[in-house]
Amino acid sequence: MKLILVFLVFSLNVVCNAQDERFYRDIFNGQLYEGVKPLHYKTEAISPKYVIDLNSDGRKDYFQTIKRDGIDFIRIVDPFGKVVLEKALITKGDDSKIFKAHLKAVNKNTNVLILHYYEGHNESATFEGSGRLYFVTFPKNKLEQAVLNKGPYFWHERERAGGKMYYNRRYSVNVIDYNGDGNKEISVSFNRSQHLYMYESEGNWKSL
Repeated sequence: MKLILVFLVFSLNVVCNAQDERFYRDIFNGQLYEGVKPLHYKTEAISPKYVIDLNSDGRKDYFQTIKRDGIDFIRIVDPFGKVVLEKALITKGDDSKIFKAHLKAVNKNTNVLILHYYEGHNESATFEGSGRLYFVTFPKNKLEQAVLNKGPYFWHERERAGGKMYYNRRYSVNVIDYNGDGNKEISVSFNRSQHLYMYESEGNWKSL
């Protein structure tokens, strides 16, 4: 009887170890997620295609904004219809949206698409809303290497005591080579404060 129990325990250990080994192997080779169904959203709204040459190669790409169940996304698509980037932005309340975008050259080999994003507002206790910049950078103007970075706030609005509203939506965004190193910096000014972002490399920005 003891021999049978020992044999059963040994067999179970072998089976469990084999299953664990296959599990971890599937994680590393990506097979674990094959066949997994994508997320399904209750609501989805997609903007028109904003056609523009994002990486200065003479071919027309496009980007779209998407809202899925209240979450905002930015989508970048190459000339052949392949999605090269699709990322969510951080939403803080109602009516969030990307309301403005402009393309700038960081240097002769790198472009950046600057997104002006209203993060939304909430009115749970007092009204409060905010706006933030996001940077979609194309290092070495390679569309498939697009990187999304969260930038600084460019406005903030909130309710004061007594029910009066405080609005501060006056702001400026400039893309200038301030230090003469050949790379343009992004500066944001609002409410007597300034933020300066310096381009490092590989699509990354550093706040100064």
